Amino acid sequence: MVAADLPIGDRIRHYRGGRRQDAVAGLVGISPDYLSQIERRLKIPSLPILYALAQELGVPAAALLSEQAPAEEEADDTAEAAVGRALLGDGPALSAAPVSAAVLRDRVEAAWRSWQTSGTRFTEAAQTLPALVADVEHAARAALAGTDGAERRAVLRASADLYCLLRSYLRRTGRVDLATVAADRAVRAAEDADAPLRIAAEQVAAA
Repeated sequence: MVAADLPIGDRIRHYRGGRRQDAVAGLVGISPDYLSQIERRLKIPSLPILYALAQELGVPAAALLSEQAPAEEEADDTAEAAVGRALLGDGPALSAAPVSAAVLRDRVEAAWRSWQTSGTRFTEAAQTLPALVADVEHAARAALAGTDGAERRAVLRASADLYCLLRSYLRRTGRVDLATVAADRAVRAAEDADAPLRIAAEQVAAA
């Protein structure tokens, strides 16, 4: 857990971990000296740079900005808390290679099969959903920024199907707030994928 009173620069250094300062700076688009000054509290990053750093470090921007300990870090280490962190941006570094649409499709379909047929579906969902959400979020960001239209649509279709499952799981575990976020993302992913049947299904489910 990050201390509640840890300054921004120290938080960035904490989340950077063992990664080289010049490597992170280059991926964010700033100089190593500038990142060093931020970490040594000599400079305060602008919000765009802070957001870029958060994406590259794989954490929500609030984890770097807040003077309070992030709520997810204060909570129990539950699957719902891990899913919430993934939805808010806690996942692979922006520069990390995304999981392919084909692999995501297989994983999402397996999660759905477990949810529909397993007698231990809640336990299995708790074990698989946090990492799957993080990988889908990361792949969707990469696909939307890329130029491969077919891969983008495939990733977004997998995203829409995962968020539909996630909405059902979160409702049944009492996290209505996160279920609402999942429902909204399901509709948006279906719209971005230009998938009329998924759009209709998500709109009916969200009604």
